[in-house]
Amino acid sequence: MGATPADPGAFHAWLESREPGRWAATDFAPRARYGEYLMDLVDAARASNSAILARESVVRLETTPRHVDLLLGSGESLRASAVLLAPGLPQARPPWRGLDDDIPAGFLVADPWAPGALDGLDAGQAVAVVGSGLTAIDIVSSLRRRGHQGSITLLSRGGRLPLPHVGTPVQPTTYAPEELAKGVLPALRAVRAAADELASRGLPWQGAVDGLRSQTSATWQAWSADERSRFVRHLRSLWEIHRHRAPAHLLQELESQRRSGTLSIVRGKIHGLTVLGGQLQVQVQSPEGEGVLTVARLVNCAGPAQGIRQTIDPLLSSLLHSGLGSTDDVGLGLRADPQGRMLRHDGKPNERVWLVGALRKGDLWESTAVPELRMQVAQAVAGLAPLL
Repeated sequence: MGATPADPGAFHAWLESREPGRWAATDFAPRARYGEYLMDLVDAARASNSAILARESVVRLETTPRHVDLLLGSGESLRASAVLLAPGLPQARPPWRGLDDDIPAGFLVADPWAPGALDGLDAGQAVAVVGSGLTAIDIVSSLRRRGHQGSITLLSRGGRLPLPHVGTPVQPTTYAPEELAKGVLPALRAVRAAADELASRGLPWQGAVDGLRSQTSATWQAWSADERSRFVRHLRSLWEIHRHRAPAHLLQELESQRRSGTLSIVRGKIHGLTVLGGQLQVQVQSPEGEGVLTVARLVNCAGPAQGIRQTIDPLLSSLLHSGLGSTDDVGLGLRADPQGRMLRHDGKPNERVWLVGALRKGDLWESTAVPELRMQVAQAVAGLAPLL
């Protein structure tokens, strides 16, 4: 989990310097701690005058043969020799969009990481969280650490939690690349067969999924646009819970809360919102029919947008409308060449604009985890260096 390929153990070393003996190298530390580690790296770069941190939004890029001009949200502009774009996918619109016109401020939290998002709750008040993935688990854990004792409901379309990591390392399965490249169904059959084979030997199924890690991008690129779309429609949610797993002890804590009645998971979507008696009434449409959740706060943890074609993010919209950027066939992100240079609408690379992270999901699929991100950053830095 270190930030650079040259020192993958740096995060654990950072934890040891602050909490000696608290974390083993195979433990899963809170994501907030990883954020602190990254900010320490930024602060060190700033202290050495090799980086400047500017709190501004970029709404448009314009390129010249020798520069990139950045138009800021403040109306000012910056000129750079090169730009590396790494904002991640834009936040999805809140799942209650169009239903909240008459809802007073304070009941709805569109961004769970916004300062004060969880402030002002009495310990016994009920809370509903939209989503049941890793972010939702983080919010539940955060509420409980703050002493919140009230009921928490996780509301999601699938109603599934992430599956658990195993406590000890598992040998990943080795797959024949040509078998995975045949398409979604052959790949699914191969993974199921591998999981069954592991189970027959008393080994955890996680090794079958972990074996895909080194081949995910190559497999994704081998599939046609139709196959990619089929995967997104039918298997994306299952992939997410198997691939992006949670520490077993956190899932055990959630299960303990479910048994005690302080946590519930509801499969469904928001159908309406009203305020009654100082409480938010969340009308839910589920496969079993309609129901109502009465809560003090509704928190959006549904995650980023599933694609960018309909994005309202000003920077991404401007890139697509100007032709400086282009989206993949499925519309998941922005296209880049194998080196990471953003591709224009005509398919030619921008020599001074590079992409890192989830915006490359349409080309690579696996483009959000630290091992992939640090390799992309190293590749981009090597490509950018001659331009500076």
